[in-house]
Amino acid sequence: MKNTSWIKKTISVLLVLVASIALFFAQSSYWVNHTVFNQQNFTSIATSAVTAPTSLDAISSQVVDRALQDRPVAQRVLGDRAEKLVASLLGSDFSTQAINKVVGATYKYITTPDRQDIKIELAPITGPISTVLNLAQQGDSNVAQSVESIPDEIVLVESDSFVDLSGVVSMMLWVGPLFWLIALAGFAIYIYIHRDKYAKAVYIVGTSIIIVAILGILARPVLPAPISSMIPVSNLRPVVANVSDAFLAPFQAQMITMLIVTAIALLIFSQRNLIARWVQKLGAMVARESAPAPVKPSTKPAVKTDAKPVAKTTATKTTKKK
Repeated sequence: MKNTSWIKKTISVLLVLVASIALFFAQSSYWVNHTVFNQQNFTSIATSAVTAPTSLDAISSQVVDRALQDRPVAQRVLGDRAEKLVASLLGSDFSTQAINKVVGATYKYITTPDRQDIKIELAPITGPISTVLNLAQQGDSNVAQSVESIPDEIVLVESDSFVDLSGVVSMMLWVGPLFWLIALAGFAIYIYIHRDKYAKAVYIVGTSIIIVAILGILARPVLPAPISSMIPVSNLRPVVANVSDAFLAPFQAQMITMLIVTAIALLIFSQRNLIARWVQKLGAMVARESAPAPVKPSTKPAVKTDAKPVAKTTATKTTKKK
């Protein structure tokens, strides 16, 4: 008996653990399918993240540092003004094409093995930047600036900055339904094994789902910082952090929804007996209201009639005697 009990407990733990892990990957596959591989959603999310004020400030800071890297005096005098100018230009229509190229390169970087550097082209705005820098120098030769010193492009993410996960991401699209099936089967088998105490089993399954949801919710505040730390250029880390946070937001929303739905389901399950009694009472009330009212017997006296019954007469036939 002890061996049987130990085997049952081990199988139960494995079922819940495997089902919980499968549920997490099932949610991840849904997120990959509807957020990462959906190019329309990807473009919308990435564009919003790259054009966020903190991202534009980070890119402009890197642009100015590159443009004035050999001119410390100019950087000290013009640095702040130049960064504000570049940030405003990046947020204008001048840089729309450059931002679109950054988003397209990011989509290719994540979803295909043919990865290249993600970079933003500055050629459309080098002229305005150079003009303002030249005006700002006020004739001081120590801060002389020309358009040639402004970089034509800034590399945001190098091709080898991150491990190539495009194969794993693609595989998630195919194995997603399998993960959902494993999660459903694992939890169902666990409840069946403990059907003698099914209520406790349901609570354990619900708690496991809530734990998975909490772990998924924590991914958004935890992961962007480690991801951005892989970027060697410190000025550009806020851009990667913003992009990571933007893409993790839908995943967090999925997990919040799963947590709320599970919590409501457990609450309803805990009050199942009370709900059953309410349903019975409601059914009885509806039955009483829909039943036809009983017919009361009439209290009026019966009406007497003087009509006499009609007696039947038989005609007698006479025969003539001969």
